[in-house]
Amino acid sequence: MAQPLAGQTARRLIKFGKILLWLFLGVILAFVICEVQGWSFLREPAQSLLSKQLERDVRLDKPFRLRLLSGIQLDLGHLYISAPEKFNVPHLVDADNIRLKLRYRDLWHYRKQGELRIHEIIVDAIDGQLVRHADGSASWDFPKDESQPASPFPIIETLIVRNGSGHIDDAISATKLKATFKTDEGAKQAALRSEVSVDGQFKHRPLKAFLETPGFLPVATHDEDSPPIKSKGWLEYGKLRVDFDGQAADLFGRLNIEGSAVVTGPSLSVLGELVGSVFPTTDPFRLSASLSKQKDVWEVNVDSAKIGRSSLAATFQYDPRSKTTGIPILSGHIDGSRFYLADLAPAFGTLQADGSKPEPVEGRVIPDRPLDLPSLNLMDADITIKLDYMELGNAFALPISPFKAKLGLDKGKFMIGEILAQTADGTLTGSFSVDAHEDKNLDQAQYPPQWRIQLGWKDIDLGKWLQVSKARQEEARKQGKPVPPAYITGTLNGHTDLTGKGSTTAELLGSLNGKTTLFVEHGEISRLIMELLGLDIAQSVSAWLGGDQSQRLQCAVMDLKASDGVVRPEVALIDTPVTLVLIDGSINLGQEELDLLLAAKPKNFSPFTVRSPIRVQGSFAAPKVRPEAAPIAARLLGSVALAFVNPLAAILPYLDSGSSSATHPCGQALSASSPQDSGTPPENVSSPPPPSPLPVVPGH
Repeated sequence: MAQPLAGQTARRLIKFGKILLWLFLGVILAFVICEVQGWSFLREPAQSLLSKQLERDVRLDKPFRLRLLSGIQLDLGHLYISAPEKFNVPHLVDADNIRLKLRYRDLWHYRKQGELRIHEIIVDAIDGQLVRHADGSASWDFPKDESQPASPFPIIETLIVRNGSGHIDDAISATKLKATFKTDEGAKQAALRSEVSVDGQFKHRPLKAFLETPGFLPVATHDEDSPPIKSKGWLEYGKLRVDFDGQAADLFGRLNIEGSAVVTGPSLSVLGELVGSVFPTTDPFRLSASLSKQKDVWEVNVDSAKIGRSSLAATFQYDPRSKTTGIPILSGHIDGSRFYLADLAPAFGTLQADGSKPEPVEGRVIPDRPLDLPSLNLMDADITIKLDYMELGNAFALPISPFKAKLGLDKGKFMIGEILAQTADGTLTGSFSVDAHEDKNLDQAQYPPQWRIQLGWKDIDLGKWLQVSKARQEEARKQGKPVPPAYITGTLNGHTDLTGKGSTTAELLGSLNGKTTLFVEHGEISRLIMELLGLDIAQSVSAWLGGDQSQRLQCAVMDLKASDGVVRPEVALIDTPVTLVLIDGSINLGQEELDLLLAAKPKNFSPFTVRSPIRVQGSFAAPKVRPEAAPIAARLLGSVALAFVNPLAAILPYLDSGSSSATHPCGQALSASSPQDSGTPPENVSSPPPPSPLPVVPGH
């Protein structure tokens, strides 16, 4: 009995095994047949499923061919995905002849990590319509499961588009662009050439771009082993132009770049607007630089920068997402062989942001164009500045050489600090800052940007620093005489500490508060200047005819106080053996008005001396200079001198160590012009109080 049962069991097992084998062979055969036929029966179910999931009209048109051996490969004749009706565009995507490849290991990675990687997408022709309204709704938005975390955008290792177009209309970024992709296959494979062109508007400015590459254009290549492709192209944005020659990879992905670029434009601010960074308004410029971008970090080596008349060079590193703050940071250094200070003027409003000239305002000279200070919040910066030569203008014979400083930008707070500049045997130190940080809890109109200027100048030789006018130089040459000295010589010292607020240069100057002190010692001043200030016509004519000689400068000091944009001298006097000049009045920077009185007391007698004070009034645009109608009275000169006594007594100890108000030449000059000296008794004059502590003037 046992043997028949065992044989029967064996036969059943063999039969079951044969069935399994035939089933397995049948499955393999079915798989092979489906593989040969390309799984075409899945097209309609897949189309219905996608339409349901995306809540859009989706069409997968023949030929439909799917391959599952050694990975997933889909060849599709035509793909259509509709856009919501409110966007008024024919479709979201309309593509012909598409090939998509995925690896099974990438699907396993997607299941574990939630990040989909697509090995390759090749498209013969495609058109995309990307539209976003001001409310943030976009034609590419699809239904989301709010209970599930957001999925990252798929990583496409290789995306090749032979021919195609795309339309971008984004109300949020003010962008309207049309992009076209084209591949010219030529007669031979070696003649393959791909082009990308872009035309439209970006941030309300016209934009055009063109890129050319040999062979098919790999729009995206995330494979680390994929070599970059040689690329050459240009971009025009407004009046800005960029020419690029180098190699690029993954144009719409990581965008890795190596190459050289030449950039020309009307102002650096336009370039900053294009790339989303903070650059100042400047004169027309030309940059020549080498570029490198790897893993989101840009390395820029500017070997030549012509900005206005200035020649600069720089090395920058730009990280669009700082690890510590999460906002972009620009670091590096700026060097320059020659820099013209006048090239900074556009940054303070003399030109529009695009480099064009603003409409002049009748009767005004101070720029009132709003400066783009809110953009200081877009990024941080840490830059070292070293300029070999800074040209100050025609009034100066010597430049600043060198100029060193640190430029910092931290959350909207801009500073040029650690200034160290040398010129004419002297130095200039200090800092310049503006705080334009934005606080969402505060009304920015009530809290405008805050400015501060702190500078000190020490031991500057005016004889070397100031330029003798070309007219005087030419006159001396004609007469065979040596070039005359500057109108004033001596050693200049002083300091300034000013604060202000506002978003324009006019607002800043119209709100200035603080003090500026400067004085000249061990110097000389042109006799012509002093005689003209004294209105001694005979001596002035003699000087003009060649008899001008320098006079010893016994005292020259100015202590100016600014209050809400109105500058008044607490002390302002120039004294020589020939003439004592006292300056009083005010300069209203906000209203651009002058109201100054120059009271001069000539010390030598001349029958042609008018002995009247000079009044300077009017606007900055049209100042008026005239002598007072009546001869100057001793009481007027004495009252001006008396008004200067107390402030002068306070600052004299800081002008020259070891001197006092009784012995210092400035003190002696005022004593000689006081009411007592003129024989007029003073009214309610008290002795000056002891000097209060003041910031020490650098070097004294």
